[in-house]
Amino acid sequence: MKYWEKKEAVRGFRQQGLSYGEIRQKAPFTISKSTLSHWCKDIELTAEQKDRLDSLLRDGSYRGRLLGSKTTQLRRAREIEEIKTKAKSEIHGLTKNEFMLAGLMLYWAEGNKKNKVGISNSDPELIRMMMKWFREVCGTTDEKFKPHLNIHSGQDELQIKKFWSEITELPTQQFGKSYIKKEGTGHRKNILYKGTIKVEICNKNLLYRILGWIEGVINKWAASSFGRAVAS
Repeated sequence: MKYWEKKEAVRGFRQQGLSYGEIRQKAPFTISKSTLSHWCKDIELTAEQKDRLDSLLRDGSYRGRLLGSKTTQLRRAREIEEIKTKAKSEIHGLTKNEFMLAGLMLYWAEGNKKNKVGISNSDPELIRMMMKWFREVCGTTDEKFKPHLNIHSGQDELQIKKFWSEITELPTQQFGKSYIKKEGTGHRKNILYKGTIKVEICNKNLLYRILGWIEGVINKWAASSFGRAVAS
């Protein structure tokens, strides 16, 4: 379903007097409670509909289902936090070579492989790490970087540019022209979304060097004992 079709379906359910929980059960798609609240905040319910919702809240079984669901969510959140905490403790300090390989694997997955060195992503920490990798491992000086933004219409371009300027440690004047995507009926705007940044480097020889590193990793892996084990 398209964005506007989902919104109209949800608003139709609400106008019938259904609770948010009932709407989420009936809707043939996944939707968060916060989105429901945003889409339906201007809908005025009748006195009868409000009385019905109040009675549902007073109903012990309905309340029990809500509490049970909340308890399950909290328990799962604690489990996830414990898993992440344990996993973080398994990562020790990176050596220079390990950092070099970590950045190289990210570039292999996300970076340009043709024409010029570049990487595009919306994750600030990934970009922060790759900027450090380009500077320290590749020896790239700041004037060689050319960042561009990919944002949606209606967003504050200057504010977002300042955000990425702090992440990349590059002045906003160094940013190229932003690509601004026009708003469509199928787009859901997220005001917290900082767009996507593409950082390119004007050094074609560096591209060949990075590609050579990647080939080197492939060759070393293929020749290793675990590489041969997988091949067999």
